Amino acid sequence: MLVWALILLGVSLRSFKADVYPVDNNDDGLFYTWAGISFWENPMQPITHSIFEADNPSLIWRSQFMDFIPIERFGIKMVRPWLDHPPLGAALIGLPAKLLGYHGFGPIPQLIVRFPALVASIFTLWLTYVLGKNLFGESVGRLSLLFLATVPYYVVAHRQSFLENILTPLFLGSLILLRKNKIILAAILAFFCGWIKIPGFAVPLMMALWLWRKQQVKSAVIMLATGIVSILSYLAYGLLAGKEAFLFILSNQGNRGAFVNSFFDTITNPRFYGEFHDGWYILGFIFSFLMLTKFKKEKFKFFNWFLSLWLLVLFLAAGRFNNSPWYYYPLIPFGAIALGYFANQLLKKPNLFLVLPFWLLGFTGFELLKIDINSSYLRLATIFFFIPFVLNYKKITFWLVRILLVALVLLNIYVTLRFPTVHCQEERCLAPTKIILKL
Repeated sequence: MLVWALILLGVSLRSFKADVYPVDNNDDGLFYTWAGISFWENPMQPITHSIFEADNPSLIWRSQFMDFIPIERFGIKMVRPWLDHPPLGAALIGLPAKLLGYHGFGPIPQLIVRFPALVASIFTLWLTYVLGKNLFGESVGRLSLLFLATVPYYVVAHRQSFLENILTPLFLGSLILLRKNKIILAAILAFFCGWIKIPGFAVPLMMALWLWRKQQVKSAVIMLATGIVSILSYLAYGLLAGKEAFLFILSNQGNRGAFVNSFFDTITNPRFYGEFHDGWYILGFIFSFLMLTKFKKEKFKFFNWFLSLWLLVLFLAAGRFNNSPWYYYPLIPFGAIALGYFANQLLKKPNLFLVLPFWLLGFTGFELLKIDINSSYLRLATIFFFIPFVLNYKKITFWLVRILLVALVLLNIYVTLRFPTVHCQEERCLAPTKIILKL
């Protein structure tokens, strides 16, 4: 009952003002919706906006509106066939709009565009709990779900109909099936990961290597064959849809490169279409990296294997600054599970070293809401809070830890509910301007 209550909380927070923040003129979700609608009409000839313009043999129309005003910029480079990404993710994103009778290349309500992401978030929430529970126990599973449901960055990220949000539940589902040794079912889900976005083709290969290391040779061969067939079938689709256009896209996608600062910018500067400085995002990465130091037990090896290989895939494919934050969305469940694991350790045995990161990075929601806390009050609160930990007063620290975590979760919920209003007071939001005529 508690698990479903937390899932309901997470989905409610994700749905609240989902069409208000984040919103940008060039939101990829709309373009994926157009691609999905056209895919259902003709699977071999999807049409939508492409970021690749120069010398693109598929380009059929170009328009740039208000290019000199960034907030109002709206650029369209229509291509047919659209082969920037594999088609399955866009097909799923565009399905609700297609069923409701919308057509491509026109305005579609933002909530309809984002509905597939909100549905996918239900599965991501549940599967994160299942994976956390399977690896580290019921308490960690519930805490992982709690943080995934309420951390502001995680909530806002799951509102966006990006391909990674469609990929994530398939990735998690395949890992859970692999963990349960249901190889065929895991292979089926892994097969479709790459058909949503190209980094997903690495999923069956990651799983094959894990099985090989576990000396499950037959299962490893099945998973390797799954990965090869998935890649070959995608190549066949692209060549049949349009050989020249497909090879052009593969060439351009392969030019991103790998750079030593590919991770630094994204990890240290959380953003959507503007800066979103949520300390919990950083804390999730810190605890994920701390998980990498644990490698003796099987459960940590499993967690760290897929976390590490996905990090490597992103490093190899993300580009110089990796300033498209959605590339990291499949790592969000890993961050939530790492938060759940260390929060559970803190609850079992309160200590200074574990509570300190939560204190230092957990209150950034006040900054997101532009609430300045008096420095004197903040210093006094910090001193009085940590005195029992320094003096090792166990009974007091027992309750302080619980009060702190509850307060942080409530703050995160409030930040999620309040931030769109604060943001639109500070920045120019893209909501329509109301004109009131006095007759």
